Amino acid sequence: MSTETIQVVARKDGEMVSKKFKAAPYEFTIATRAKWKMVISNEDLELRAGEYKKIAIKEVILDADTLAIPCAFTYHAVASVLKVSSKEGNCLVESPRTINHAYVFGQESGKVRAGDLLGVLNVFPIMFTREAMKPMLVK
Repeated sequence: MSTETIQVVARKDGEMVSKKFKAAPYEFTIATRAKWKMVISNEDLELRAGEYKKIAIKEVILDADTLAIPCAFTYHAVASVLKVSSKEGNCLVESPRTINHAYVFGQESGKVRAGDLLGVLNVFPIMFTREAMKPMLVK
């Protein structure tokens, strides 16, 4: 298995942090059975058409060895969920994660209110098809 040295850039306590890791690609099998998790706004937000913003959402807990993919359908008249982020920051799929923010795109100008359903995550269990190399910090 070939490895590469990669640089992971993330925010930690509001500061940009960059670390180098030795990592390798790996394969996994995704289940054909999944569950839906709702993405619900946890704050009010003004959004303009074409604008991209980060919004706080009610926490969504992901188990280890699961993959969350935003559903392609539109659930809100103003905003579309493009991505989500966890409060743990960048972390391995083998670890449990807590999603607390969504990145939304303004379909139209308007307001998002706390409690609004923004979207749905399709959460699939995965299984590694071979032993995955755990990324190692390069000093």
